[in-house]
Amino acid sequence: MERLTELEHEPARALAAEYMHEADILLGRLPRSLARQYRRDVELRVIEALNGGRNASAETVARTLDLVGPPGHYLPSEIASQAARRAARTLNPRRVVEALRYGAMSGVGTATIVSVLGLLYAAVLFVIAAGAARLISPDAAGIYQLSTGGYVLGIGGNFPEARDVLGILFVPLSWAFGAGLYMALTQLLPVLIRERSHRR
Repeated sequence: MERLTELEHEPARALAAEYMHEADILLGRLPRSLARQYRRDVELRVIEALNGGRNASAETVARTLDLVGPPGHYLPSEIASQAARRAARTLNPRRVVEALRYGAMSGVGTATIVSVLGLLYAAVLFVIAAGAARLISPDAAGIYQLSTGGYVLGIGGNFPEARDVLGILFVPLSWAFGAGLYMALTQLLPVLIRERSHRR
């Protein structure tokens, strides 16, 4: 059996169609080509669980679908996990955004992790932008030593009386720090955004 529509018994086909409809609702958020790929994966998962038996009864199909679990239990985290692996492999910012987006959809726990990651990625953008601003204007950003002896990241010339510690070195150092943090976070994505087990 290659397709669930090949099930011989109509009640069994109806159950399979309802299951695939649940998957279609979840996959409606994805690009069409990606949705087709995941839909086929879901269908093959059910066919494999049925041992390819096209003459399965409605009762057998119902038990099998219960063992596989509802698409909402495993599909969102599976999509997010694969997106995270693609992001880590390519370091492409677009893939990172996809991983964070799908991760936010895969459950409350992962959504919390994604929120923290989002703040850290925002810090990456801020540091790199600060370096670019310093390249344009010497007073735009830098690390300053205050009269009290403390150090602070200053933006927009907010500390005119403080001593500029790094000078123009702030530019390459801020870019290096931002790039390093970006790479570290992206390599950690597959660890932080993981696929949940769907087996019962």
